[in-house]
Amino acid sequence: MKIRFLRLIALVLTAAVLLSGCGMADFGGYFGALRSLAEGSAIVPYESMTYQRPDMTRLRQTLDAACEAAEGEDVSAILNGVYDFYDAYDWFGTYYALADIRYCADLTDTYWEDEYNYCAQNAAAADAALQELYRALARSPARAELEQDYFGEGFFDSYEGKETLWDETFTTMLEEEAKLQTRYYELSSQAADYPEDMEGYYDACADDMASLLAELIAVRQEMAEYWGYPNYPRFAEDFYFYRDYTAAEEEQLLEDIRRELVPLYRELSGDAWEAAGAYSSEKETLDYLAAAAKAMGGTVKEAYDLMKTAKLYDTGYGENKYNSSFEQYLTGYQEPFVFMNATLTAYDKLVLAHEFGHFCNDYASHGSAAGVDVLEFFSTGMEYLSLCYGGEDLTRAKMADSLGNYVEQGAYASFERQMYGLTGDDLSAEGLYALYEQVALDFGFDSVGYDRREFVDVTHFYTNPMYVFSYVVSNDAAMQLYQLEQAQSGAGLALYEQNLTTEESFFLAFLDGAGLESPFKAGRISSVKAVFESVLE
Repeated sequence: MKIRFLRLIALVLTAAVLLSGCGMADFGGYFGALRSLAEGSAIVPYESMTYQRPDMTRLRQTLDAACEAAEGEDVSAILNGVYDFYDAYDWFGTYYALADIRYCADLTDTYWEDEYNYCAQNAAAADAALQELYRALARSPARAELEQDYFGEGFFDSYEGKETLWDETFTTMLEEEAKLQTRYYELSSQAADYPEDMEGYYDACADDMASLLAELIAVRQEMAEYWGYPNYPRFAEDFYFYRDYTAAEEEQLLEDIRRELVPLYRELSGDAWEAAGAYSSEKETLDYLAAAAKAMGGTVKEAYDLMKTAKLYDTGYGENKYNSSFEQYLTGYQEPFVFMNATLTAYDKLVLAHEFGHFCNDYASHGSAAGVDVLEFFSTGMEYLSLCYGGEDLTRAKMADSLGNYVEQGAYASFERQMYGLTGDDLSAEGLYALYEQVALDFGFDSVGYDRREFVDVTHFYTNPMYVFSYVVSNDAAMQLYQLEQAQSGAGLALYEQNLTTEESFFLAFLDGAGLESPFKAGRISSVKAVFESVLE
């Protein structure tokens, strides 16, 4: 029963993050108590984790049984049905994550390509099944007791009635989106054929990748229109994110960045990056993180020990590896995993610190339930803390990177918002190139050199739409950890540790609770500018 309880926690809390209408559920002390069951779980090395292709027929059968039990009043029988479904759903997610990690390790491996594609194309059906279960529980004669003792008051309110977002039409749209996303991975694997020739890579591949993005935009706009939204950005922020700030505030922040930080970006000297460009082997990169984790101690050190003991990482260089980095939480094994394709430079140390920040957050909370912007605070925050505890002077390089984060991610966010306004002939590879060039010039990219086709390398446009703005606001919050550390050693780390288990969905609410300033506060970007000027002068 222990493992089933743990999966109940993970799945319900994951649903609170990912699914519309669940974010305000109050799980109270019940789930808080169950969380403690995760303590002392046996460590499973990554190499011992097994994969099975998810059985969608069994998932459906388990759902039908759970929905049938929900028609009765026997709460024990209903919960057993819920646990059984969560178990099947949980392992679907775990196998999907394993297929993703193993396919990304070698994009030429056709077995893992097929398994990843199978999981990706069935993900919408699995999520629709979870919604169907909640609607059945909302209709259950035992609903009041389920909410009072298990799910929290009002949890099922958004599942009343027959209308559901996850109907057949919408699920079909999500499946089409997933197919297009798998094509992105196939196309991006071609980069391995041009290891030292970006111009040749763009000449050969950019048109296809840009055209694919145009197709994705069209499908996503269709989703938004289907549910009555004026545009996809508005839909995505309701469906995927818990953003308690407005589009007007976002635009104002981007304008502040253009006014205050782009001039600094234009003047940034190339030698600011010198330390980050030095050679660093995989071992040296891991040693940097080890030193930082040891110096920080506490939960951070515990998380690092787990990562190393169970080898929950793939951080070397591979010619056929997916050229990016990410962290996945493997719910079935209750363990996080870090993936990175190394550049074999010191910049890898900051990238690894970023993904390890996600690892720490998932480790501490047994699978984080926080909102996306909050999640990125912990990853970017670990980069800044590593400057103070890693034993190497990467501060100037990190501040150059941070300035680039504000400006470049801000540019990407601006481009992404505008690209969903393209229609007709403008919704094409050439239309996207023209829009990107305009945005690139607005944000000073001409001072560092750019290619109007380079947006095809921004993974999030394809796989995680409307995500990049999270990097802007989370970077601002995370930078405050560095400022706290400069004022008093240990202050930033203490705040980081105190908040690792947060379940807060809303970013500004999180900042308020943690005593941090909002990135939208008047004068905040001027304060950031002063920090950059002091370090980068």
